[in-house]
Amino acid sequence: MAEEVRGPDTTALDEVVTFTSELIRIDTTNRGGGDCRERPAAEYVAERLAGAGIEPILLERTPGRANVVARIPGTDPTAEALLVHGHLDVVPADPAEWTVHPFSGEVRDGVVWGRGAVDMKNMDAMVLAVVRSWARQGIRPRRDIVLAYTADEEASAEDGSGFLAERHAALFEGCTEGISESGAFSFHPQPGTTLYPIAAGSGAPPGSSSPPAAGPGTAPR
Repeated sequence: MAEEVRGPDTTALDEVVTFTSELIRIDTTNRGGGDCRERPAAEYVAERLAGAGIEPILLERTPGRANVVARIPGTDPTAEALLVHGHLDVVPADPAEWTVHPFSGEVRDGVVWGRGAVDMKNMDAMVLAVVRSWARQGIRPRRDIVLAYTADEEASAEDGSGFLAERHAALFEGCTEGISESGAFSFHPQPGTTLYPIAAGSGAPPGSSSPPAAGPGTAPR
């Protein structure tokens, strides 16, 4: 019997635009001085994960610098887990230098505008929309999927991935690969040629319970 061919999930397509816009409107500017507060964005993410039956955990090293971690169980308990991660903070933006306010999340000409539309609230929103679509359609991945939305990527990562690796490594048990930013944009070296870069980072040493290292810190904006 032929496998059922699923059409596009129009709800997910709508959600990814809405989630991107609404995350952009949550100002999580990280100037590197410790004044960033990612918690409102983390709570936004956690609420939408919970709405899909996924149990999120909010973790903070510093009050207000929240991270979100959740695990989606796979159908094969012997399979290695996959880490899918994104960060919630953004670099500064001067509204005077923008034709659209950087924290408006405005949709114009079929494009979502604002700081974080590329780095990387867009991917944060896409991951949310995908896992919510899975929940609606009763889809389960073969391997465990660990989701991590981190703080402080644009500065030291001490309140984000560094904190999670040092204090909460058990949440990433079984993860052998990770997917994040830097492969989410296209590169056009010549007419008619489109490349989609893949960034690689070294994993934890054999026998270590630490999660695999992230790839490059930031993508082009």
